[in-house]
Amino acid sequence: MKKKILLLIMIFILIMGLGNCIYSKNSQLSKSEKIEDFEYLYNNIEKGYPYLNVNKRRYNVDWLENKEKYLKRIEDTPDDEKFIEEMSSIVGDLHNRHTELIDNKSRFELFETAYSNNNWYDFLNDEKVINRYNSIKPKIKISKEHFFKKELTLKDIIKDKVGYIYLPSMSSSGGSFNEDFNKIGDYINTLENHKALIIDIRDNAGGSDSYWQGILSKLIKDDTKVSGYRIYRNNCKTIKKYTQKRNIKLQPIKNLPEHIKKNGPKEILKQFTDFENTSYTIKGNPNLKFKGNIYLLVDEQVFSSSELFSMLCKETKFATVIGESTGGDGGVIDPVLINLKNSGLIIRMASCMYLNKDGVCDEELKVIPDYKIEDCEKTSNFKNDNCIKKVLEIEKLN
Repeated sequence: MKKKILLLIMIFILIMGLGNCIYSKNSQLSKSEKIEDFEYLYNNIEKGYPYLNVNKRRYNVDWLENKEKYLKRIEDTPDDEKFIEEMSSIVGDLHNRHTELIDNKSRFELFETAYSNNNWYDFLNDEKVINRYNSIKPKIKISKEHFFKKELTLKDIIKDKVGYIYLPSMSSSGGSFNEDFNKIGDYINTLENHKALIIDIRDNAGGSDSYWQGILSKLIKDDTKVSGYRIYRNNCKTIKKYTQKRNIKLQPIKNLPEHIKKNGPKEILKQFTDFENTSYTIKGNPNLKFKGNIYLLVDEQVFSSSELFSMLCKETKFATVIGESTGGDGGVIDPVLINLKNSGLIIRMASCMYLNKDGVCDEELKVIPDYKIEDCEKTSNFKNDNCIKKVLEIEKLN
């Protein structure tokens, strides 16, 4: 009897194993499904992506012309895992950090949480989407954050002479903007007789514009106006649906000021349909006692919200910028999310192009520092930090 039971158990395990193999095999995307997903992505990029010509000029990549090459790569993928890798690589050819294939569960959950309180997307809770991200094997990545603790830092580099504020992100690690603003405001109040203040945003990949605006308002005496334009390819159904959901007040692209049409990228009037005026004012601090020089330390990791702060510092001469060229794409709104129906995968795509008050496209030109530093890496020791050494050299304190 025991032998029969054992035999039945073994047969059951074998059947289950075969069943799993069959399920695994059958659950893989077919070639036609992969192609359909790629075609859907291609159509959205072709009609809605804002930086196709920027990508040609800056990186010599004609993404649309590569279609047949990309299709061949997709067709040759043996399984879903390789398909995801190829799609991620193909999207990577657009060279924009707001544009990516979401290729892991933790990143998907980040966006799922971020957009849970609005009605912009109706697919984040789809079973196919959730199953896809549950099935993706996690990849182990070692980040610099494991070696350097990134936290708000407020301290003098040279006591009573050179102040220092390190902003690791345009958000609060403790979750409270006001708590950070109070700490930073208290520190700024100690700088009355200092010669200089360093604001370090190296490795700062962005966050919220409200964060840096709150800090800036403590360091300027007079109100400061920030002007720019976001331009959209609103003929794309995905972009149009997005701008409508967000109730963005758009104007026809032909109504852009003449100097913006003249100075902006040549494709503005041909490829784009609408624009949004982004002018606003940051309130000043009439009680500000600090009168010294301000320096902003940047690197290529500076991006998005921290990029816009860098742009303002350079344009208004609020601070002398030191380091290396930044990462770009400041002044824009959140990227749009695109769901690929067959695979359940989600693509993030830059939703618009930002032009500053002069018509310059930041994603193309970035912020070029006033003083370029060959090795501008942030160090744990101020004495070995080349950017800080440059500040001390300029201030004749080295």
